[in-house]
Amino acid sequence: MTNAPTDPTTQDTSCPLTAALTAIGGKWAMIALYWLAEAPRRFNELRRLMPEISHKVLTETLRDLEREGLVTRTVISEMPTHVEYALSTHGESVKPIIEAVRVWGRGHLTRATRRAVHEAHDAPGAGALLAGE
Repeated sequence: MTNAPTDPTTQDTSCPLTAALTAIGGKWAMIALYWLAEAPRRFNELRRLMPEISHKVLTETLRDLEREGLVTRTVISEMPTHVEYALSTHGESVKPIIEAVRVWGRGHLTRATRRAVHEAHDAPGAGALLAGE
């Protein structure tokens, strides 16, 4: 590898991994991109789809994604005026990454579930609990 990852707290723009993580690595960025990949959305629609996110954090996430050129923000002048967010042309390029992460996540969840079942089965006294004693 010619460009090894650098310290993510630095602003080294020459590292592709650091650049990617800066653009889409935030806690909520990929989830927002996932929902925007399906269709353009209004702010409050995204809030409903992402109930764990605060108003402030969603605002910051969308601003960051817009600054990175991944999301467009369009003011719709019909009454009442509203704002719609959508993937930009560049943002469309993130779709395969999101799908790859989802596929990996599904496998990871399956593995984690199997591991938890295995650990519960091997725990002291689990045999008696599993046998219904």
